[in-house]
Formats: sequence, C-alpha cells, structure tokens
Amino acid sequence: MVKLSQLIKRSPITIRSDATIHDVIRIMAEENIGFLVVTEGSEIAGVLSERDVIKSLAEEKNLEKRVGSFCKRDIIKLNADQTVEEAAQAMGKHRIRHIVVVDKDNKLVGVVSARDVLEELYSPEASSD
Repeated sequence: MVKLSQLIKRSPITIRSDATIHDVIRIMAEENIGFLVVTEGSEIAGVLSERDVIKSLAEEKNLEKRVGSFCKRDIIKLNADQTVEEAAQAMGKHRIRHIVVVDKDNKLVGVVSARDVLEELYSPEASSD
C-alpha cells in the first residue's frame, strides 16, 4: 500500500491569512498551482483553491481582500502514513480535489491532488503489483 508521504513531490506552498487575493493570484501563477494552504503563524488555518479566488473576485472585484476572510476553514486532512486509497475515498466523500497531508503532530507535510492519486492508482506499475 502506497502512503501519502510517498506521493508528495515538493514542499507545500502556503500563504498567510493576511495576504491579499492579488498575492494569491501571483503565487498561483508563478508556481503553476491551483491550491494553497493558508497559515496563521505556524498553524494551518484554511485552504484556498483557484475556484475560491474566482468566486470572490466575481462577488467583489477586490484584489486587496484578505485571504483569511474567504478561505475555507473546514480543512480535510489526512496523516502522511495513510494510504492513497484512503485519500481517494476522502476526496470522493467530500467532493474535493486536494488533500492536506500532515504528520503525527498535525504539522503540514504537503498536498496531494486528485491527479496524484489517480496516477498512482491507475499507473501501469500500480496494476502490475
């Protein structure tokens, strides 16, 4: 069974809750990503997807709006030693495309996307095991 820690390809990219939508757009464009973990100090405070940004801009057209005012605070997290199958189940149950992965101390390890999970579950190497 493949653990989530094995799927993490890069250090997690985070943004502070007091950053602006403009900051989010810049980071997402520079890093070529569509999901950020929002932090307050050293704690995980929320998550933010490109859809959240678009929705906020459609409602207010305010590039200076603070991330903490509209990020999702109900974070779906899994432990780094949980399996890819558990991630797939959680994504389906909660209808989400990203899982925040934490260690045993609830510290951020990374993010796993639906693409990562599907590639692992349905790669030729996975089916030959």
